[in-house]
Amino acid sequence: MNNNDKKLRKQKTFFLDRFPYIIFILIIGLTLLIFFIVKDKLPLSFFSKKPVAVVAENSFDLYFASPAKNQSFDFVSINETVPIEIKGKDIENNNNYNLNIYINSKLVKTLNASPFKFNWNPSQTGAYDIYAEITDKNNKVVYASEKIPFAVDIKGANSAESTSLENVNIEEKKNKILEKTSYRSQNAPPIFALKCYTPPVIDGNLDDWNLYEKFSSFTPTILKENYTNAKDCSGVFSSCWDKDNYYFFIKVTDDVYNQPYNTNQINKGDSVVFVIDTELEKDFNIPFLNGDDFQIEFSAGDNSGSAPESFVRWPSNAPLKGAILASKKYSGGYTIEGSIPWYAMPAVTAADELVMGFTVSIFDTDNMESTELVVSSSKQFDFNNVSTLGTLILIDVGDLQKDSQSSSTTETTKGN
Repeated sequence: MNNNDKKLRKQKTFFLDRFPYIIFILIIGLTLLIFFIVKDKLPLSFFSKKPVAVVAENSFDLYFASPAKNQSFDFVSINETVPIEIKGKDIENNNNYNLNIYINSKLVKTLNASPFKFNWNPSQTGAYDIYAEITDKNNKVVYASEKIPFAVDIKGANSAESTSLENVNIEEKKNKILEKTSYRSQNAPPIFALKCYTPPVIDGNLDDWNLYEKFSSFTPTILKENYTNAKDCSGVFSSCWDKDNYYFFIKVTDDVYNQPYNTNQINKGDSVVFVIDTELEKDFNIPFLNGDDFQIEFSAGDNSGSAPESFVRWPSNAPLKGAILASKKYSGGYTIEGSIPWYAMPAVTAADELVMGFTVSIFDTDNMESTELVVSSSKQFDFNNVSTLGTLILIDVGDLQKDSQSSSTTETTKGN
């Protein structure tokens, strides 16, 4: 056998010995090629040992029981309301979701528990559309309903002034409300919030509050042994309301202002706290906080001059959504003025003669590192016991500003 034959045989042997390896490499290459082609079409759970739960948007069953599509509401008064009712079996009794309701693209209500219904008060005649969004606890929208068009026709009403109440005997109306209302009279006299037809300007000044009732009978309730006199800690509180917001003004007398904290710690410094039971009749004999109760804290700003702040201690433990605040600090005290949107308290539908549990408290620290004294609008007060709350009553007695202007004009005419 010559040398050429030996070389040829050696080459054939080399190829045959390595043929299985070549086939194996080809198979691996084809497998990788197929994998990269189809991998984007596989579910994410294919690559994980744990299955990923994916909620499809179309898994939610959400529809409006009221209003119906293209429904028309004929009203004779601007005080009448449109009944809103939403059905959604996948979110009923499910605390992992919130239901935000929008009318003409404006958020009007947030609900987090069934039944999903409330009454909405339109401000004027017109065409409207309503839709709802389901959001998770991270405020991510997971579902949006279709828009439902409807119309409202308020007969003979072109403005809020034309339907305001007239010739109301305020004290007589108050007494009638109290006669038919269950409230905790032993805790404190009721605080009445009058309806405002022109909202106050939130600027920290008293200018817009002369027409509204004032409360000043604050009582030492917590660490009351540290109370000396009204110059140490006291206040004057006033509030009003409309269909969109609850407005308030408080002037605090405090000889030493001390607020070194921000955000979720403002209750450790000089601050004001509201505790509200939005369903007083339902919870009359329940002493503990539940889902329709709110503890809202306010600060006039820290010692460095920061902007005023609000914080919801209960139930959300988060800043108050949609609040507008203004404050002023001066020698001997401070003021806080603000508006709280009703949608921040989903259980509330603002209306004439609505009765709620309510206490406003002033925290005083002086130069200490924690609260030295609390004075409250209730005689005995415990933050963890809503049965110690006083009473807040919303009442509509007509357009006070309009009546005041009319009276001023009459007096001027008589004087001339």
